[in-house]
Amino acid sequence: MKEKIKQHFNQLFENAPKTRKALDLKQEMTQNALDKYEDMVQEGYSEEDAYQNVISSIGDVTELFDDLEEKNLLMLPEADRKKRAMLKAVAVGMYILAGVAFFALEMLVEMPGSGWMHYEGLGVVVAGLICIAPTIMLVYAANMYPGYSKKEDADMVEEYKHNKYLNNRDKAIMGAVSSIIWTLALVMYFVISFATSAWYISWVIFLIAGCVQSVAALVMSLRKDRRSSY
Repeated sequence: MKEKIKQHFNQLFENAPKTRKALDLKQEMTQNALDKYEDMVQEGYSEEDAYQNVISSIGDVTELFDDLEEKNLLMLPEADRKKRAMLKAVAVGMYILAGVAFFALEMLVEMPGSGWMHYEGLGVVVAGLICIAPTIMLVYAANMYPGYSKKEDADMVEEYKHNKYLNNRDKAIMGAVSSIIWTLALVMYFVISFATSAWYISWVIFLIAGCVQSVAALVMSLRKDRRSSY
């Protein structure tokens, strides 16, 4: 029966794109089917019943052939891609504005005879407030992917599509998080360095940013492992 399952997958993928990705998918689905077959036999099903159940649970693999041509389940329409690019551009501009506002207010505070003397730290507060909006924009841009709902009683094809979607979504979210972390790190580096003249030590901010990114990646990895265990 195991050989029959392998032959069945060979037939299903006969017209699939001749790519490494297609070969990996065939091997993955074949192994999953063999594991399911063995589990059912161990549970007391006859070999024929187990075989028929496995074959009927595969689904229409031709639905995956387009994806095997390297198309992305998270591909956005042209209008949404332009909108996301605009959001990112505006967000970067606002981060720069936050830095400019900080330096401008700090200069006003330090000017001789300035009435702003009792507003020390105002630049940091204003810059921080300005950074709120672009951070929200970047988070929103990262979540502009199309939705995908797994069908009930999903077959192997649906399971593959669902897992592919979740993996691509996690990559999009991690990319946005990394952008936020390193943009804020760069802004904080210049703000703190110019404010304190501690250039000899302010570079530590980038080490902290790297640690924060590693923690974020670990959280995403644990989330993925927990999801796959269900």
